Amino acid sequence: MFRDQLPQHLTDIAAELRSSTGAEILDELEITESETELGRLRKRSIQQVWEEAMHRGDLITAVTILGAVSGSVDYVGTDYATVVGGDSVWDLRTNRAVISRVRRSSAGGHTASGGSRTFKARLAEYAATGELVTLVIPSMEAHGRIAVVAVDHVSIAETTITIPIGLIEVIRRNAEPAYSRSTLSSSQ
Repeated sequence: MFRDQLPQHLTDIAAELRSSTGAEILDELEITESETELGRLRKRSIQQVWEEAMHRGDLITAVTILGAVSGSVDYVGTDYATVVGGDSVWDLRTNRAVISRVRRSSAGGHTASGGSRTFKARLAEYAATGELVTLVIPSMEAHGRIAVVAVDHVSIAETTITIPIGLIEVIRRNAEPAYSRSTLSSSQ
């Protein structure tokens, strides 16, 4: 009713103010959202990057001292991630690997469950199961079963090889173990 009584030029000015103010508000909202996302990215840790890839089910490539490995992130501990691809499983130190998303999964990922919390605990798990593994360090690879995980080193069974835990970059194993845990426990 009041608009009908305004001269046309005032109605035009009011419409222009409404549209320009709306555009300004939208521009400011977009800037705020962008700054919020940038702030979130700045606060995230490398572990969170790995966890996001696991939760989304992304196909990733990780570059380590071993070279490039590709697969999906199966588990993320406090200082390592497990990547499954092809016929191999790699436990990678997350602070020593470059991660790149190759493709987002359309099916989605999963939450972390059932894994060892730390890289050292993962080594102890392999020692307990007697599974054949390859330990990758900067200058060599050691193949075999882990005999013992000590305070700061591991010893490889049936060899004289002792490796400081801090040097181990990657643990590689076959995707399918040569035995099941039930077979291992029934033979003891």
